[in-house]
Amino acid sequence: MGKGEVNHTSKKRDGSSGSDLAKKKAKKIAAAKANHSSATETALYNIENKRKMPKIANKLKRGEIYTKWLAEKTKLKKELKDAKKEDAKNGITTPLTGKVQVTKTLENTREVEETLVASDDAEVLADEEDDEFAPYFSAAIKPKIMITTRPRPSQELFAFINCLMTLFPNSYFYPREDYELKDISVYARNKHFSHLIVLSEKAKVCNGMLVSHLGVPALSSGIWVDGDRKLPEEREEEEESEEEEEEEEVGDKGEDNKDDNEDSNDDSGSDSDADPDDFELPIDTELNRDPATTPPTEEKPGPTAFFRVANLVLPKKIPNKGKATSHIPEIILNNFTTRLGHRAGRFFGSLFPHEPEFKGRQAVTFHNQRDYVFVRHHRYMFEASGRKMDKGKTRAKLQELGPRFSLKMRWMLAGGFDTRFGEYEWFHKRKEFDTTRRKFHM
Repeated sequence: MGKGEVNHTSKKRDGSSGSDLAKKKAKKIAAAKANHSSATETALYNIENKRKMPKIANKLKRGEIYTKWLAEKTKLKKELKDAKKEDAKNGITTPLTGKVQVTKTLENTREVEETLVASDDAEVLADEEDDEFAPYFSAAIKPKIMITTRPRPSQELFAFINCLMTLFPNSYFYPREDYELKDISVYARNKHFSHLIVLSEKAKVCNGMLVSHLGVPALSSGIWVDGDRKLPEEREEEEESEEEEEEEEVGDKGEDNKDDNEDSNDDSGSDSDADPDDFELPIDTELNRDPATTPPTEEKPGPTAFFRVANLVLPKKIPNKGKATSHIPEIILNNFTTRLGHRAGRFFGSLFPHEPEFKGRQAVTFHNQRDYVFVRHHRYMFEASGRKMDKGKTRAKLQELGPRFSLKMRWMLAGGFDTRFGEYEWFHKRKEFDTTRRKFHM
């Protein structure tokens, strides 16, 4: 071949190299099928050796190839699913089929807590039978709750107060005004209240809740009269009728005792000249009183806990919400597994009477997860399933009633409210407890 001539006899590229690779891969898959003892192992081998998505600069060509690649991937996944069913049907077990891939979470990688106890621990059960919450769980005493706020609350806080009064049976709201919490606690004990709830807020949003156990009252009061439940409206009607009867009796005897009353009024003096600024809230702060006038409680106050409130959603913002009724709900305390968790769970449980009215089909849930207590209020119902595949079965449905919010404990006092001299059972130390996200205390 002379100078300048072109060699037209060069080897032609016919793509034989690509087809050879495909043949080699097919041989490997066939050999793997022969070696594997189950369809599951073969399907897994096919997925592991599936070709990767090639890098193609052309957008149109890349989209076309990706569609085919995705269809092939879906097909292999379906083959794996069918292979597992086939092996299970034939009774074939392999290391691959028995292997369960568990996603690592904060819960299953949780650090071991020293105070973790079993639900049937004999020592814990013995302690709970004799603690300050035992009368509530045995339904011997029904709680009575006073709800108040910080001084000068915003208007938005009253919507949450209304929801809490619906959530907790036998709860009453008292304006805070300028009274100290210690004085309010003594006043509530004198009025047979068992619990005190104080709400705080920041930027017109509730961010804190103080819950104090004032001691076990000597008797159930409020909507509970002689062990029977009566709504406030019914009690008001009874009180009005009693007042009318008393007025009629006084009217009959008024003329006979008129002279005596005038003489006694002259001797004792009139209250009309008294200064209205001298009247105060009838709070008796003396602790050393006559036994006949001591607060009607059988035990010392305590515990007292403070919780941070977050993720508050009022019922009006919950989609497909229901309207709560006055029935006593059932209580669900879930995932309180440590000593502190058991105590907190029983604290929440003591806020409710333990004689639920199942006719109302209402349930209040306190679910602990990662030291956050999620509070939910639902109504449940059972109905026959309308699906053909579930014919003859009964389905359960839930309807949220609200409110929904979450709580995180910051500290717990052994006694009543006294942050200066009180004894702390537990206190959240941020520098000590927040070093890892995998350690939980409740």
